[in-house]
Parts: sequence; C-alpha cells; structure tokens
Amino acid sequence: MTEIPEHLLKRSKAARGEKSDSPEPSGEKPKAEPAAQTVEPKTETPKVEVPPKPEAPYVSSANNRKKIPWWAASTLIFLPLWAYVYVGTLERPPEGSEGILAVGEQIYSARCASCHGANGGGGSGPALNDGELLAVFPSVESQLDWVIKGSDIYGAGNTYGDPAAGRVVEGGMPGWGDVLTTEELIGVVLYERSHHAASEEDTALAEAIEHGIEDGSLVLPEYFDSMTGTIEDLELLLSPVKDHSG
Repeated sequence: MTEIPEHLLKRSKAARGEKSDSPEPSGEKPKAEPAAQTVEPKTETPKVEVPPKPEAPYVSSANNRKKIPWWAASTLIFLPLWAYVYVGTLERPPEGSEGILAVGEQIYSARCASCHGANGGGGSGPALNDGELLAVFPSVESQLDWVIKGSDIYGAGNTYGDPAAGRVVEGGMPGWGDVLTTEELIGVVLYERSHHAASEEDTALAEAIEHGIEDGSLVLPEYFDSMTGTIEDLELLLSPVKDHSG
C-alpha cells in the first residue's frame, strides 16, 4: 500500500480546518474554576447622638459674665504699684512705750491720732511736733488743763496755753475730763510731750509718776473735775513727784 506523503496529509487537514498541532485529549478532567465569592454589603448601624450635658450654673454664669474692657485690664496692672506707693506715704506709727506712756499711746491712737496725725504731724488738728507743742504748752499742767476742758469750756475767741504763742480758741477740741480717767489723761499728755515733742524732761516725769503711784506718794483721783479745776490745782497734784523727776 502506497504511503501518502506527510505534507499532503497536512495540506488536506488544513483544507478541512483541522489543527494539526492540537493536543490530544488526555484522560484528566479539567479543573473547575473556583466560584467567585459574593461579598454581602455591610449594613452600618445608625449612630444615636447623645445630647450634651447641661452646663453647671457656675460655668454658665462665668460664660455670660461681662468681660473686663481692655482699658480697664491695663489699669488693673498698675494697681499693685499704686498700692506700694500709697503705703509708702503713710505715717509710720511710733515705737512701743511702757508703763503710763503705754497707756497714753493707746489713748492717743484711739482718740487723738485722727486729728493730730499718727506721728503728731497734724491734720484737722494742729501739729504737735517740730517744737510746736512745747511752744504753746511750756508746762504739763497748761496742756492738761486744755485737754481736760476743751474749746467749749475755754470759749471761742479766748487764748489757751502760753499767751506768747497767741493761740486763740476756734472750736473743735473736745474736753476729755469726764471721758478719760486721770491716769489716761496724764498718760496721753506725757506721751505727746515725750514722743512728739521729744521732751526728755517729760519722759523722766512719767517714770516719777509711775514710782509715786507704786509707793503711794502720789494719789490720783479717778477723774478730773473739768469745770472747776485750775492749772494751780494740777501743779499741786503733781508736785510730790515733779520735784524728784529731774
């Protein structure tokens, strides 16, 4: 039997539309493609809005309070400086005293400083320092008489103290004879003279009065008689100790 050339077979197959190089079927089954997984859409849980907590009363009050204007805030910055300068201008209180002078210091601070100044520099009342007090009242008794009686008993237009000083009663000086005790009156007068007038003589007199009260050589009445007492009566009262104060 005559063999057909191979090229003729290929040409015959090509004419019939067959592929010469198509692989022969094998005994293995083709693998199946895995099925595509379907992804279910996610359903979002609706968010529940929580209402804000109510403000505390003090927070609401602070938020609604009117703010300080810028010009006022700048002024407040200088307040500490102003306070420091103001305090520096105030009079310093005198140093502490002892005995009857301590009594006088308390009375002066409570009753006299508002008019005559903490250091005796004056104010609505006359000054007591810089030699003024000793010029008007050369003696303790003359000053005591004025403090006991005051301007009402002396009478407006009359002189008080040393006539050479020429001080005329104009009113405003209260009489303390029926308000303060004798010891308080003597104490405050001697305190003014020893501290504001810097009188060493009156400081020594204050010590002598203390010793006289302690040893009984000086007996003071509880109150002065502001209506009938005189400077001579005061001199007689203090004479037991005044002679020993030098």
